[in-house]
Amino acid sequence: MNRPRQGRPRKGRRVCCLPDNTEFGAIDSNANSDQIIYLHVEEYECIRLIDYEGLMQEECAELMNVARTTVQRIYFGARKKIADALVNGHILKIEGGNYELCEKSPQSFACHRCRMKQDKDKKEKIMKIGIPVNENNNQAGICSSFGRAPYYLIYSTDTKEYNYLNNPAANAQGGAGVKASQFLVDNNVDAVLTPRCGDNAAEILLAAKVDIYKSNGESITDNIAAFEKNELEKLDQFHGGFHGHHG
Repeated sequence: MNRPRQGRPRKGRRVCCLPDNTEFGAIDSNANSDQIIYLHVEEYECIRLIDYEGLMQEECAELMNVARTTVQRIYFGARKKIADALVNGHILKIEGGNYELCEKSPQSFACHRCRMKQDKDKKEKIMKIGIPVNENNNQAGICSSFGRAPYYLIYSTDTKEYNYLNNPAANAQGGAGVKASQFLVDNNVDAVLTPRCGDNAAEILLAAKVDIYKSNGESITDNIAAFEKNELEKLDQFHGGFHGHHG
């Protein structure tokens, strides 16, 4: 078959990542290896998502950012090429095609696998974590109220330092969550660990690109250890504010 055209990848067929192994051939020395069959990268991605990951064609289409009919056409074409290589002993190479790597896309458009990788990469770079706590010591528990916690622990992942700050919004008559969020943003935190968070407070943090993670239990040290091991999940449900009471 003709070698695939090498050009600037066209946007639209989103691929998680390039394969680690790109060339396959028969071990038998008598096999017909004089012909090379080229499997395009987006064809490989279809096979990976549907046959290896077990996704439906609709799910594959959503991840690849194409129509279901396009996925169906790519998938059947890919299987035909693989069958040809297996039956006739041809060399199979994965290269070329029209695709873009989703790991280079904004996180909201990346697949789950790449979002996990982006989260991991970001965590490795994180310098400061903000945690609402009941007292200014490592044995104190994490406070259940984000906005009205008496203190915030600012933990540095590179120096392993614990710095406790008084929460200036703890006794605010209203908007404690918003004021507390802005306080943490002003202290340059990169992530917040908390059991809960209000809508308005979360809006301030997320707008400043501060990630919010759901703490597990009250132990400060256990939660920091879980965060550094990528064991905490992002907090994605936020409650309405309790005016004049909680943040």
